[in-house]
Amino acid sequence: MSIAFGGIMAFLFRGLNLVVALGTVLFCTNLMTRDDYGTFVFGVTIAGVVNAMGGGLTAATAYQVSNQRRDASTVLLSGGVFSVGLGTVAVIGGVLVAGVLTGEAHREAFAIGVACAAIILNSVVAGTFLGRESFVRYNLALVCPPLFSLAAIALAFLLSGSRKPDLVLEMYALGQWLAVALMLLAAHIRPRSARIDRSIIRKMAPFAALAGLASGISFLNYRSDVFVVKHFEGDSGVAVYSLAVYMAESIWQVSGSLALATYARLGTLTRGEAAELTTRVMRHTVVLLGVICVVLFAAAGLLQRELFRDYQGMDSALRIILPGVLLYGLAQSFSGFYTYQRGMPWVSSVVAGGGLCVDLALAFLLVPRMGVNGAALASAIAYGTAITLALTVFIRSEGVSPGQIFKFGRAEVQDYVTLFGRLRALVA
Repeated sequence: MSIAFGGIMAFLFRGLNLVVALGTVLFCTNLMTRDDYGTFVFGVTIAGVVNAMGGGLTAATAYQVSNQRRDASTVLLSGGVFSVGLGTVAVIGGVLVAGVLTGEAHREAFAIGVACAAIILNSVVAGTFLGRESFVRYNLALVCPPLFSLAAIALAFLLSGSRKPDLVLEMYALGQWLAVALMLLAAHIRPRSARIDRSIIRKMAPFAALAGLASGISFLNYRSDVFVVKHFEGDSGVAVYSLAVYMAESIWQVSGSLALATYARLGTLTRGEAAELTTRVMRHTVVLLGVICVVLFAAAGLLQRELFRDYQGMDSALRIILPGVLLYGLAQSFSGFYTYQRGMPWVSSVVAGGGLCVDLALAFLLVPRMGVNGAALASAIAYGTAITLALTVFIRSEGVSPGQIFKFGRAEVQDYVTLFGRLRALVA
């Protein structure tokens, strides 16, 4: 299958997620005060850390289904038991934090804990879909939680008239659980073949821990400076910076789509073939993201004036962070190779950990001097450092050259010729 074609098909689904996220941003920024929106974003960022680490559960589940050829229903049931235990810990953590807080913060902490439990369970369901190449259901598992959360938030705004972050976070949690219920119904567990297999749980636990650590560190690599911004700039600074980060990182939906189109194949190819496929995806990533970044850089001022007038400084932070975002778009292909082909998710966590250290060190140095622009610059440098380290590891271990990663050639052109041919046939 053409990478360009597979990537475009995956992006159609991820594009829905992008539209939902943009809808949530526009809806909340227009109906909430700047400080309240910053509080909401900070809470969602905490849930985002759990969501990123839940990617380890998704990878572990998909690995058992696709690479180890285990029965999907058994893997889902076994992984579900494991995830329920982790979700219980998340809820207890929310209760404990809520116990030491008062007022709105009390409700916010509990809502975040409940939302995290739903996120953990949904990660296993999504991994089952990915492992058996049910890409439509897998992408629905990604789209439905934010979509249902947006619907719940909108309904709460309409019925209650409240715009406070505690209510918004509670509706966010409700939407997450409604999506989990729907995805469990779509999973179609076969009662006759499904059983709880402790050996699967024992194998999933360390894999999920390593892959989750990699994903969590990677997420913190481009979210840790939000905590620094909150410390120095308050909720208002978090609101401005989060918008710049959201606009910039939206382009990772493209690179993520390209990588997703190859995940199932990476586990079945030889190591050399998987490395060649990974470099091919990276070449497409550089070209597509490069074009999008140029357009976004030029349009930053327009976006500031037309969509986010009350969030001054978003445009400059967006322009500063874009070069790093472009380079770090290659990290998804790198992570996919070492997770699904080599079964070594810890490699990604080492790379992301290096970027996280650079990001935090620079953020504490630059944010007091430059505000949100300092956070953007710290992230851009951290992204560049992390992906340089990652590509160095990949080039040396797999025996590929830098040209194989960055040189766009005849094979890639043919991918787009095939893509346009298929699209033309579909239209006809």
